Amino acid sequence: MEEYMQNAWKSIAAPTIFIHFYCVFSDQVSIQVLETLSEHQQKIVRCYASVFRLANDLVTSHDELVRGDVLKSIQCYMNETGASEVKARVHVQQMINEMWDEMNYEKMQSRSSLIPQDFLESVMNLARMSQCMYQYGDGHGFPEKAKITDRIVSLLFNSIPLD
Repeated sequence: MEEYMQNAWKSIAAPTIFIHFYCVFSDQVSIQVLETLSEHQQKIVRCYASVFRLANDLVTSHDELVRGDVLKSIQCYMNETGASEVKARVHVQQMINEMWDEMNYEKMQSRSSLIPQDFLESVMNLARMSQCMYQYGDGHGFPEKAKITDRIVSLLFNSIPLD
């Protein structure tokens, strides 16, 4: 599982996304910050990427295995420990919770960091978005199976009763 996670958080492309994100949305681009981000030194970025990957794995692993994709975190944990799929899913959810604890801690500790606070808040918002996207199914790979489309339509177009 550790070997899987070493690759998984990078393969979701979050570090690359955040380097671009930082360049586009920062008023002053700092070489030090870019180096820090490109060297994957920011724990909060690793945590976000892990939340995104694990949330994806919880929902998409079955369909991806059927298509012949590689093992996901659930199967890695099952192979390593002999756990059932249900217990593996509980373990992966616990890992997501631990990543949130780490992100919140890092956000609190980052007051003196080179990384701008609004950038860190954006990282956390993307972690929230990733869990929302995968909360009721694969909102990306199989949107017809998910409730994400209904949620977006409701958010943007359905009025909220004020009664």
